[in-house]
Amino acid sequence: MPTHDEFAYAVAQEVVGTIRQGSHPWADIFSVDSHVTSSRGWPIPDFVISDNGNRLTLAAEFKPPHQSKREYLTGLGQAVAYTRDFDYGFLIIPQAARDGYRISDHVEAVLSQREFTDLPVGLISYDSATISIDAAGITVARFAPARGQPPTTRARLGTSFYAKWRELSPEEMACYLRYLYEEGLAATSGLETIRDRAFARLWDDIQAGKLHHWGGGIRNAADNPNNYTAWRKNYSNFMAHIGWIAPDGALSENGFEAFQIAHVYGSSAVMFTDYLARTLLTLGKHLILLNAIEEHQVEAGPFAEEQAWLDSVEAHLGDKGLLKRNVGRAQAAVAGSRRQFLKAEKQLWKKLNLVVPRGNRVYHPGRGFVFNWTRITSLISP
Repeated sequence: MPTHDEFAYAVAQEVVGTIRQGSHPWADIFSVDSHVTSSRGWPIPDFVISDNGNRLTLAAEFKPPHQSKREYLTGLGQAVAYTRDFDYGFLIIPQAARDGYRISDHVEAVLSQREFTDLPVGLISYDSATISIDAAGITVARFAPARGQPPTTRARLGTSFYAKWRELSPEEMACYLRYLYEEGLAATSGLETIRDRAFARLWDDIQAGKLHHWGGGIRNAADNPNNYTAWRKNYSNFMAHIGWIAPDGALSENGFEAFQIAHVYGSSAVMFTDYLARTLLTLGKHLILLNAIEEHQVEAGPFAEEQAWLDSVEAHLGDKGLLKRNVGRAQAAVAGSRRQFLKAEKQLWKKLNLVVPRGNRVYHPGRGFVFNWTRITSLISP
């Protein structure tokens, strides 16, 4: 049975594909220059579509098959709430609840009431019997009316739908979690956030040579304002995207669990790295990324050279609307930059045993990446 996120992203790709085709009714509001991305802070929809042309955002709440009527009505409230921070909220539900009740018809009737005529909320339905990660088979039951006024606030969007890792080690993450926990308990009247206070302590540890990178050596980072800001963003953005911390640094339920595991067993324990891998795959959406890569390398055929293959993967993700094509990133790949496409991610997958390496490398000529699906499946299984 596919996961909640796999179903949600099947819908996301079908929606963004239809938008990019300029099809009715989507073309009435959205431009073809749209792609799937993420929200950097709460609320966190199941997926976000960003329209770069018209500068609009769509936040979607996906509800899986075979749930109660109550669960689907809760989803309607979530979709409405998204309109505070996004231009449009969309609810995606099956045609029928688990008891057979035609829940999509019910929600459509609710939204058709005169009081909700101008509510910028849409409804998408699907058939529980036929939905798959290859073909969602969605129907637009109610398209959101064009919005007259912008949202009250604007959600900060991520640069990608998946969590981007920048060389953080388990030891550094565990230390940061501990400081975030302690600062969250500390009474303070200052203007600094939990995140800022905790990172200041972490930075002091780095400067004192107390922390190590994943390879075991001492972490070195030049102590200057630009470096400080860049490293703080790298730490905070990644840990927020895998669902461990809020934008202000407060620990989430998952973050508190990660803190407890590290506190009891240590950051080098398998339990901690497995928990990191699990949240990376699920909340960090790397399972969606791995599935998209696997799909492409099966269909595209063998590539002798890794760079040509990476370029092909990047183009494939762009074509699917899962990636905003970035000229600067493409140029970095050609130049062999540290920031070439997936350079950091493939090292993370290797460290977490999510791919089968070939010596010191991850790429297999003629095959691409060989994912460790046995381990991946065991990590995400209930």
